[in-house]
Amino acid sequence: MDGEIQKDKAAGNTALSDTINQPKKGHSRKTKVAVIVMSAVLIVLLTASLTVIVLFSHYYSLMDTGDHDGDYSHVESITDSDLEIGQSAELPEDAIYSDSNILNILLIGTDERIEQFDPYARADSIMVLSLNKKTHSVRLVSLERGMTVRLPGEKRYDLLTHTFHYGGAKLVIQTVRTHFSLDTEKYVRVNFYVFRKLIDCIGGVDITLTAKEADALNQYLPCQVSEGKNHLDGYSALMFARLRSIDSDWQRIKRQRKVIASVKNGFKDKSVLELNQIANECLPFVQTNLTSLEFADLMLNLPQYVNGDFKEMTIPKKGTYKGLGNVDFKGNSRILREFLYGKTKETTVTG
Repeated sequence: MDGEIQKDKAAGNTALSDTINQPKKGHSRKTKVAVIVMSAVLIVLLTASLTVIVLFSHYYSLMDTGDHDGDYSHVESITDSDLEIGQSAELPEDAIYSDSNILNILLIGTDERIEQFDPYARADSIMVLSLNKKTHSVRLVSLERGMTVRLPGEKRYDLLTHTFHYGGAKLVIQTVRTHFSLDTEKYVRVNFYVFRKLIDCIGGVDITLTAKEADALNQYLPCQVSEGKNHLDGYSALMFARLRSIDSDWQRIKRQRKVIASVKNGFKDKSVLELNQIANECLPFVQTNLTSLEFADLMLNLPQYVNGDFKEMTIPKKGTYKGLGNVDFKGNSRILREFLYGKTKETTVTG
């Protein structure tokens, strides 16, 4: 009898154990649903990531990213005969400061009016676009193209605008680095043609004109403009950005930045399809030495940069030069460092 009772207990314990270990049907069903959902999410994320990679690779392939170093050894000087040279202007001796969170890109606008790039063009506009990858703040610095500079490695002086003619983007970068101790090795080059095309692609820009500006532009434009707010197409915006006959090259720089600010605003309300079309139409006319990874990072963070803190300035600063042939490059390099990095003393040195 006792043996039978023990057998019954053992059988009961086994049944109880099976009951405990057996998963409930409802719980099993929820687990399966969760696995399916997670799998679907992972597939969507993977597909989206692959799509972004393919898309950015496509955009990057549209640009001219090849070797742009030409043979400039036989280029003749185009220096003005009455070029003003300030012998007292000394180059900064500070080591170049760098910050891994800051990417400086030299924006070079050359003076071709056709689609093709001319290796011996002049830099009609030179700016430093400084991007803070941590805070997504943006700094834009216009470099006065009429500054007299000493060509790197030579005793010859010339205008900053002419350095592109002598040695392309590489020489412009070297000149900016040596004269301002500025950490910049990357550049983006466009010309008048793509400038007009980009503005037409975004549907034009809104620019507020003074009476003098409107009168001056009406000598060149097929459609008349007036004092106050005007909606300009690519050609009209280019004429506005190049206008200096009524005042000076300093005001011309301000006009260029005004157009850039309007272009920036023009991107804010564009759909993904519209942005894709703009990229496909304009990127083939862009030259750069940005790597594919740098370009992808820039594109991914573009919305934050567009809406980030934005400040601008022009170099040389007032009071730091006695004519553009005698610029205090040491003083301006310190001003640039503080503006771009918020620091006046170096802590990191690049080669």
